[in-house]
Amino acid sequence: MPYVLREAPVSKSSSKSVFYAKSWYHYVTAIAFTMLALFGAALGPLFLFDVMKRADGKPGTEAGIAMSIMAVPMCLIAFLGWFNVYARRKPLLRICEDGLEINVIGASSLDGVPLIPSLIRVAWLILSLQGFKIQIGWIPWESFRNVEVAGLPMMRSLVIDATIVFPNFRGDTLTARVGNNIAFRDAKLQDPLESVASAILSFYNDLDARNTLPSLHD
Repeated sequence: MPYVLREAPVSKSSSKSVFYAKSWYHYVTAIAFTMLALFGAALGPLFLFDVMKRADGKPGTEAGIAMSIMAVPMCLIAFLGWFNVYARRKPLLRICEDGLEINVIGASSLDGVPLIPSLIRVAWLILSLQGFKIQIGWIPWESFRNVEVAGLPMMRSLVIDATIVFPNFRGDTLTARVGNNIAFRDAKLQDPLESVASAILSFYNDLDARNTLPSLHD
C-alpha cells in the first residue's frame, strides 16, 4: 500500500525548499573505473611494444591487446560516472514560488522495462548517449495534483502526480515537451522521502510561504 501524505504543515523557517541527489556512489564508480582505465591504457601499450614481458619472459602481445581493448569501455564508464557526479551538483528538486523544478539526469528509454541486467542498462546509456542528458522540468502549481511516497521497503519512490513541462530554449525560440508524473527512487535523494513530500505539500498549501521563494525562472 502506498503511503500518501495529504497535508503536513511546517513552519516557514524549518521548511527546506532545495533537495539534492546522493552522489557518493557515483564518486566510487568514477574513481574505480578511472583507475582501471588508466591501468589498462598504461600497461597495454607496454606489453604490445615488448617494453614489458610476461613472467616467463615471453612476449605479452595478447595481454597487451586485451588490456588496450578493455581500457576503452572502462574509460567510457568512468566518464559516465564523472558526468553523474557533475550533474548532481545542482538540486534534484527545487520548490519555487510558481511551482516545482525537477532535474532529470540520464533518463533512459529502458527505465520502465523490467528484468534488464545492470550492465545492459549502462551500455545502453553510453551507446545511446541518453546517460549524458540532463532535462529540466517545470511543474506549475496549477498542474500539481498530489505527491506520495509509494512502494515496498527498500524500493520506495517519491511520486509526483502532475503535468510536467520540459522547456527547450533555442535562441529566441521556446518549445516544450509535456509529460505526466515523475518518480524519484529513495536511493536518489539525500533527504528522507517523507520530508521532501511534506515540504512540497506545506508550500503548496501555504501561499505566504511560497511568496518567499525564488521563481522558476531565477
